[in-house]
Amino acid sequence: MKILTKIGVLILAMIVMKSCSSDETPQPDPIPVISKEDVVKNYVNMVYQNYKDSYDATLALQTAVLSFTDAPSEAGFNQMKTLWLQAREFYGQTEVFRGSDGPVDNEGEEAWTIGNEGQMNAWPLNEAYIDYVALKTSYTGTYDVSILSGTDPITKELIANLNEANDDEKAVSTGWHAIEFLIWGQDNTNPADKLAGLREYTDYTTADNAERRKDYLEVATALLIDDLKDLVDTWATGGEYYNVFMAMDTNEALTKALKGPTFLASFELSNERLLGPAVSSDGIDESGQEDEHSCFSDNTHRDVYTNALGIINVLKGEYGNIEGPSPLDLITEADPAQGAKLLEEMNKMMDAVEAIDAEAKSGTPFDLMILEEGENNPGIVLAADQALKDLADVIIESAEVIGVTLTRTTS
Repeated sequence: MKILTKIGVLILAMIVMKSCSSDETPQPDPIPVISKEDVVKNYVNMVYQNYKDSYDATLALQTAVLSFTDAPSEAGFNQMKTLWLQAREFYGQTEVFRGSDGPVDNEGEEAWTIGNEGQMNAWPLNEAYIDYVALKTSYTGTYDVSILSGTDPITKELIANLNEANDDEKAVSTGWHAIEFLIWGQDNTNPADKLAGLREYTDYTTADNAERRKDYLEVATALLIDDLKDLVDTWATGGEYYNVFMAMDTNEALTKALKGPTFLASFELSNERLLGPAVSSDGIDESGQEDEHSCFSDNTHRDVYTNALGIINVLKGEYGNIEGPSPLDLITEADPAQGAKLLEEMNKMMDAVEAIDAEAKSGTPFDLMILEEGENNPGIVLAADQALKDLADVIIESAEVIGVTLTRTTS
């Protein structure tokens, strides 16, 4: 995918100004086209709108959930799947706001602290912690009594308190992937069969714990909406973190804004979501399949794509109908060659990620891709991993020309 930007116009304007000068008459330096203040404002607008879109799409999912639990049917079950997938398209792009010392994953003592990322998007998930499993794996062998087979009323407080309880990162009870599991069920098929989870809608009618399963699905969805609403409110004009962010020195604000793409490219998307599953699978066992991000729905290829798109959104200053001054514009204005280099790496990264997306759409799900490649047999997944890390290095290098210092995330 070739990324269209405002760079061409900017470079042309600079060339024209230079050509109009003469050797005899010194010309004043060109007036800056882009201001850091405008880039910061545009970034805030993007963050708010992206969280708002994710929130609105999840409200649509909740409507489908309540309709289904009121009168379960095959059609209603499939509608929930469709709307979960649609809502993930927006949320995946918000993940670039992580790693920025902002509200989503900050757990400090500031008044604006929210720190709800782990409650929304924790993974991988031990299915047996929540519900029955048809196949025990290395992930599901640690819980003989699930939350659904218990007797405690299913409430927001209960599942929030149980999320990653006892320092068990796989004891995930809330968020996108808990909901995903409750809809799709365990994906215990051979990756070569190219099937997602095969939960039947009758799990909500005639199966054991059907009523508690309805309660869990409703409560988990409502809690996710609460978490998204908190982020929408704090980033809205006049919101708590909006006021904090807009009061920052522009270099500090830009540093935070660019830490997100650097974090995602250098670690979270590259190491955790691409390299990790490919290496843990490596043609050996089911562990890589469990490590993939949306393993129940086989939607990991879209998680990867939307995460990568979020990186591009921030660097270009574009999201949906929002388009404004960007970090890429600032860098290009300061050093056209460096701006061109950054744009080239952005294009390379998206080309690599789009190869994964295209392969999945052609019929090869992500869990089969990672089963067929590994460190000793690299393919398109590890190529995308490397392209992301290469982009992270160029983001760090490019930020220096506008006075921003970044570092790679390694853990």
